[in-house]
Amino acid sequence: MQSAFDTIIDTYDYETCKEIVNHGCQSGVCTQHIYYGDTIKFFDTHEDEITEYIKDSVGTEVLGDTLYRNDGSLRHYKNDLAWMFIELVAMHIVDDYEDAVTDLEDVAESNGYNPSRSMTETRYAQV
Repeated sequence: MQSAFDTIIDTYDYETCKEIVNHGCQSGVCTQHIYYGDTIKFFDTHEDEITEYIKDSVGTEVLGDTLYRNDGSLRHYKNDLAWMFIELVAMHIVDDYEDAVTDLEDVAESNGYNPSRSMTETRYAQV
């Protein structure tokens, strides 16, 4: 069985993850985890991994707060934790992607490539 983390990575690309980070799962952008049936099944399949990831990322208090906020409804609690997990993983994906792009830009610039000047000075210097 695939991990919850890998499932999200395989399901949503960078652009979708960026939308999840900007608008949240409740916006409907995470198309494979919109309905209660989807989120509850995902949570039930990966409960330990999801709760550990959330605790490691934002602390244990959020678990109790989420249950309280949902008036003890396990259905809504599981949905909210599944969405919270997806949003946290989406943040991870977006951060990793943007860090990689920044690293590539830094390497290119250190090798003499300057994208803001490449089309003007370098290209037309020989004209």
